Amino acid sequence: MKERHESFVASALSGGAIPDTGEATNTFSVSQPALRTLKNVKEHEIHLQGAFNVRDMGGYPTKDGLVVKSHLLLRSARLNHLTQSDINKLVNTYNLAIDFDLRRPEEVSERPDISMPGVKYINDSVDTRETYYYRINPENNRKHYRTYAASKQARKVYHDLFMTLLKKPVGKSILWHCTSGKDRTGVAAALILYTLGVDSRTIFKDYIASNDFLKPKIEQRIAGLKAQGATRDEIKFAKIDGSVDLSYLKSAINEMQKDFGSVGEFVTNGFTLLKNSRND
Repeated sequence: MKERHESFVASALSGGAIPDTGEATNTFSVSQPALRTLKNVKEHEIHLQGAFNVRDMGGYPTKDGLVVKSHLLLRSARLNHLTQSDINKLVNTYNLAIDFDLRRPEEVSERPDISMPGVKYINDSVDTRETYYYRINPENNRKHYRTYAASKQARKVYHDLFMTLLKKPVGKSILWHCTSGKDRTGVAAALILYTLGVDSRTIFKDYIASNDFLKPKIEQRIAGLKAQGATRDEIKFAKIDGSVDLSYLKSAINEMQKDFGSVGEFVTNGFTLLKNSRND
């Protein structure tokens, strides 16, 4: 029987979406959308001393009147400079159980994640050597994003992430990340939010918000380049390299639609084909 990942994720995260019926108990601590002001994207930030672009996906409304519950789905950039205070916050406040690292082995080796007690670490690289090495510019970035849908390796990793979501301990959170938490992580966030029924406009806002969360890093990099006498082209490259553009995510979505008909069918059929091909 063909697996329906949308249903599986929605069911497994039923503790992650709140019925808008007034029947919510202490198990569901998020109020009904009609009775509260939903958080804007900036309010999703988790403030850590040694990591950036860290966010809790909880608080987003779904199209059928639900609200994604907090402290279950976390996204971030690299975690190689976590302080003890950061670790305590992630483990004790956010109940982190799984650190899912989407980076390539070379990136992990250069900047390994800080180990956290009781947290399972998984490294699963979205990119292959063939898909990763390319000249960075807007056009090529859009082409690269298409590999997140077309590449068997990328589909395998996003499948693995979804299956990890399904198997995570009840009441515990999972965090997924790459280096800057904007590209590989951004596509993963979009797929998860889409599957949970969040509307496209909200998904796009969450994706593009990386530019705001990464702004201090980009400005710091540009200031350093200017101090070294960098050319205008070098500064332009830094801006492109450090930010996202909505056209990138839309390119990945277009590829999903081209190959599978829709994002939903990409999640269902793209992942299922991989599963069947590996005889899982």
